[in-house]
Amino acid sequence: MGSKDAPDERPGEPWVMPREYEIGGVRWFSDASREMARALHPLLAQVTREELAEGPPPQTEGTPLPDEASSLYRPMAVQHVWTVSIEDVAAFNRDQFLTDLFTLADSMGGQMVRGMLEHISAVTEEYGNTIDAGGRDFFDVVAETLETIEMTFDDEGRPNLTIVMHPDQAEKLRDKQPTPEQEARLDAILERRKEEWLASRRRRDLP
Repeated sequence: MGSKDAPDERPGEPWVMPREYEIGGVRWFSDASREMARALHPLLAQVTREELAEGPPPQTEGTPLPDEASSLYRPMAVQHVWTVSIEDVAAFNRDQFLTDLFTLADSMGGQMVRGMLEHISAVTEEYGNTIDAGGRDFFDVVAETLETIEMTFDDEGRPNLTIVMHPDQAEKLRDKQPTPEQEARLDAILERRKEEWLASRRRRDLP
């Protein structure tokens, strides 16, 4: 018989986490990081999400896509390194966890926005749907753009448009206003494009 002062050599009770806890944790983490990324990057928040039942197989980086692959679809590589301190885990340091989650969401969201804009640029270049704005008035370029892009409108008749530009360029244009002639041209284009959009919706409603 062993002494009562001898250390207990029996193994501790096994720690078991139910599978539904793991599934719930992963789902919460995925949803939280995604929604936080969309909150930190408003442009990303404007992009609708569609779930695919089956998508193309992942491509190895640097491998050319098959000839039949559409240029409208491109995989996007997004990565973030998260280093966890064992001391923070043992202490259940929630503040550090939330700080790390914020950093992850900001990093992933920024990469997705950059990848999205690079993809749009590549597709528009491929299809020749670009406009040279060099040396031209900003509002003249906007008017020409409105003539060529596909447009939709909300329930109040406002165009669903977002202009993305470099912060330095945005600062240069902060106080710039269209001339009366440019404003009239822009209004006329938008009104005509809205009527075209409404007409296309009425045609789709026909049996």
